Amino acid sequence: MSLPPYFIDEKNKEVVFHIKGDPVTMAILTWMKSFPDHYKGVSCRCEETFYKLRAKVND
Repeated sequence: MSLPPYFIDEKNKEVVFHIKGDPVTMAILTWMKSFPDHYKGVSCRCEETFYKLRAKVND
């Protein structure tokens, strides 16, 4: 299973995934195995919000 678009918010220790449609909580648990244990997986359904958050984190 490939990862959807995502970014890492190191300040809040979160990995934010862009998932269109219904949240896929079981898939997030699988994807989070690729990241440090103390990070939390979060989903964002809105594409515009996802890219705004990513830009804010990267500043």
